[in-house]
Amino acid sequence: MELEKLLYLQGVGAEFIDCVGKLVYIPAKDRQGILTTMLIPTSFNQHQCDPSEYPYLLTEQNIAQRIEQLDVNPWLVPLHRFQWCEIDNLHIDVQLPDNYPFAFKATIYGEGIDTLTVTARCQDCDIVGEYYYGGQRYCQYRLVLDKPNLHLGYHHISLAFIGDSTRVSTLYGQIMLAPPTAYQGRLAAHSQAQKQPWGLNAQLYAMRSGQQWGIGDFGNLAELIDYAAQAGADFILLNPLHALDISQPENPSPYSPTDRRRLNPLYIQIEAVFEYKAVQKELTTEPWQQKKQTLNQAQLINYEEVQLLKYAAFEKLYQIFCQQHKKYETTRYHAYLNFVEQDEIALMQFVHKEIELGSKFFTQEVGFYLYLQFIASEQLEACQLNAKQCGMSIGLIRDLAVGAVSHGAEVSANLALFCDNASIGAPPDPFAEQGQNWGLTPFDPVKLKQHDFSHFIQLVRSNMQHCGALRIDHVMGLLRLWWWPLNRELGEGSYVYYPVETLLAIVCLESQRARCLVIGEDLGIVPPEIVSRLAQAGVFSNELFYFCKDYDRFKSPKEYKHQSLMMLANHDVPTIKAWWTGDDLKLRRQLQLIDNDERLLHVLHTRQLEKQQLIHLLVEQGAIEPVADDNIDQIDFEVLLLAWISVAARGNAQLFSVQLSDLVADEHGVNIPGTWKEFPNWQRRLPLSIQEMSHSVKVQQRLNAIKQSRQASGQQFAANMSSSNNSEQ
Repeated sequence: MELEKLLYLQGVGAEFIDCVGKLVYIPAKDRQGILTTMLIPTSFNQHQCDPSEYPYLLTEQNIAQRIEQLDVNPWLVPLHRFQWCEIDNLHIDVQLPDNYPFAFKATIYGEGIDTLTVTARCQDCDIVGEYYYGGQRYCQYRLVLDKPNLHLGYHHISLAFIGDSTRVSTLYGQIMLAPPTAYQGRLAAHSQAQKQPWGLNAQLYAMRSGQQWGIGDFGNLAELIDYAAQAGADFILLNPLHALDISQPENPSPYSPTDRRRLNPLYIQIEAVFEYKAVQKELTTEPWQQKKQTLNQAQLINYEEVQLLKYAAFEKLYQIFCQQHKKYETTRYHAYLNFVEQDEIALMQFVHKEIELGSKFFTQEVGFYLYLQFIASEQLEACQLNAKQCGMSIGLIRDLAVGAVSHGAEVSANLALFCDNASIGAPPDPFAEQGQNWGLTPFDPVKLKQHDFSHFIQLVRSNMQHCGALRIDHVMGLLRLWWWPLNRELGEGSYVYYPVETLLAIVCLESQRARCLVIGEDLGIVPPEIVSRLAQAGVFSNELFYFCKDYDRFKSPKEYKHQSLMMLANHDVPTIKAWWTGDDLKLRRQLQLIDNDERLLHVLHTRQLEKQQLIHLLVEQGAIEPVADDNIDQIDFEVLLLAWISVAARGNAQLFSVQLSDLVADEHGVNIPGTWKEFPNWQRRLPLSIQEMSHSVKVQQRLNAIKQSRQASGQQFAANMSSSNNSEQ
């Protein structure tokens, strides 16, 4: 029983519902293995350890000590270091012995608020929890605050005791006052316009132009913003812009970052850097231009060569910055210093790790890497400002990856918050029989709480900068994550649960402060416990057309979740063209992801049935003329694509997007899950530049179709709202 109690306290799950609705019990061996990974010292060398030592971590004595730390000790501390409540239900919680006879004085103070001091006794409070220990009953007393002059944010709190000689010290902590929902902006129902917002999702690195340095950059993003805004778009949804490992440029997945708080310098547009004019003559000489041209002509991004070339240019820009601005302490230099000062600790963690990782290739100077982050932030901010000035209601939507690699700055400099003996992934299912291991290091839920959630706050806040919305990848991670032990002798993994109410409250608070919408990527195994929480918190769901099905049919557009972003496709699924032709399945056979020809024939047959279901939907919606099932492959793809986009965009979802690769009818996918070196994931460039798209009649037709469908959707929604309001009256 004591072991089971510790498993619960550490958040190790016991069961879950799998993707086909089956209840799965996690074996005791696997649960204990994950518990062991939590108790192994951080940065423990798995390869030098004798696994026979592991059982000693779970002796009766160790289990009892750990339970006392996690279960007993919190009740013996009158004021916890971190607590929170909703702004509409303000209260302070204290833990004291039952019928504690003395009064206590609680003070809330901080910048921008009037100091609030309340003196009370236990009988003035509600009891919201109790615990018995050593023959004594301890109570969690809740003191409700009556309309104090406080506002959203993180405030200081102190607790002093009046007349109790045994408690002479004042206790200090932090109280977070959170909103009930995330920021909604213009999407709130009462201010709904006659148009539903739409946009484009883009892999920034994949964008191309004749002027870039072999990879898409913030200059291309600015060009896309102008183009999309002119077409009537409200947002651009981007891949994660996180910093990647500069020592391993051949591993370019934006979902495997070294630090989610920092930007990838490869996205810097060199020509837009303030210092560029001073080195323009040199950087436009034949040797430089020839290297650029070679990289730009390739269909796949050569990350190693791109990095070497751009960083060589960055060093020249930095030299000018030092000579012209640092030396004379100009206004620009002070802007740089201000940027560094705002987040200095995290920046220096990142910079020192960059120096370590890039020691074989680049300069060792701290200021160089700070300068790159300064420029990247400067250019991203300019893009968001441009989007708003162009009339986009949302602008940029950033993407927050679910984790970071263990050797990067985010984890290695903050090991006290992570469990680097485990890796995030997904349990086995029919689509991945061995399960998925993403090679990312999980937060330890206990350590996260013990450190007042400070890193999570910083992580969310940094990713809500310079954007109008944030997409949280694998949002189920706010509730639970599947952990794999690095040492497989410790079992096959288990779900680990997190303090979802607190994490979601932090997301909502940061969202309101940044005026940033929140979209939760909730594809895959979505536990029912989190669905209602996200909806009530105003977090948008992330629907994907391929999966928006009801048994043997694609759902009607009117059935789409209203509080959602509907995407035709994303980076982990085939493009529209590849899906229609079945080329994605044939490619999976070539890559041995489909292990035999018989299986290939089976999935191709299933795809043909899905294509029939799609045609039935399009006919039902009046987008195309009726077609016999045997003749659907005779349909002109251009006609099909236009109808497909039009119908999906007409849906009930408040947000709708099409990825650029589908807008230009590209057949090549971005990423094939389950592959690494077998396929050039995250490397393929788009077949057309923005300029070429703007001259394409077909692309313009597709954009017009989206715009018209979203206007129709908005008008229908407004009519439904009006009808509903009239019926209520």
